[in-house]
Amino acid sequence: MSICDEIKRKYIHLSKGQRKVAQFVSDNPNVVATQIASEVGRLADVSESTVIRFCYAMDLSGFSELQDQIKAHLIDKGEMTAVKKALPTKKIKNQLGAQIVKRDLAGISKTFNGLVEHDVEQVIQLLHSAKRIHFLGFRQSAPAAFWMYNNLKMLRENVFFIPHEADKIAQQLAMMDEQSLLVVFALDEEYEDVATTVEIAKHKNVKVIAIRDKPLKTDEPANIVLYVPSAQEGGATCTIAIFALLHVLVEEMVSKQPQQYEGFKLQQKRSQSKLIAIGQ
Repeated sequence: MSICDEIKRKYIHLSKGQRKVAQFVSDNPNVVATQIASEVGRLADVSESTVIRFCYAMDLSGFSELQDQIKAHLIDKGEMTAVKKALPTKKIKNQLGAQIVKRDLAGISKTFNGLVEHDVEQVIQLLHSAKRIHFLGFRQSAPAAFWMYNNLKMLRENVFFIPHEADKIAQQLAMMDEQSLLVVFALDEEYEDVATTVEIAKHKNVKVIAIRDKPLKTDEPANIVLYVPSAQEGGATCTIAIFALLHVLVEEMVSKQPQQYEGFKLQQKRSQSKLIAIGQ
């Protein structure tokens, strides 16, 4: 089955933005084969991240694999013989590596296909508009929470990571109000560590986003939940799926006001340069 046939088969299951990409790819395969993802997004009137999410929805590893399949499709039709040299001619020799990549892609696909588009859009809007954002995650959830914190603090002000220390947690809870956003990562069985913090935050009318592997048995305290079902499988597969999701959230947030975020990064660089000059 060609990539165009696969797009037709999966079209009904795609989000509104992904359908725009699907239609553009079907109508303009030569453009997709020769342009970068950001340009395809611009021409299709969507963000670059939506193009990447479309690739994941098609069970592809990313835009490069989409281009490879488009090129192969055009070659089969006799419309693009010049790209034959660009296509890989050897199979992956390391079959163990091939199986790992296949499993990782399945985890990413499972995660993205299970997302509710409206929930994702709300999360992106809150990441963009909240006055303060606090990230909370303990044990195996901590690296994902810290990655998100570290990336957002380079793009906007008032971004905080909550360390697993009672006094630090109390300090940050005191800062929160109805204009704050608390993002909770709970990717293991233990939720008690964060439950008390979430409960206090909710009493202060703080918006709460949870990123979890499954629903809770008790009442849901979060306003929005994004599930990473592959996290239940453990290991590197869930890690890759989680970071793929977080990367999309950051990219989509930036796409709302790219000049604003680029300006903030430039301002940070200038401030750092001044500090270095003063130190010298």
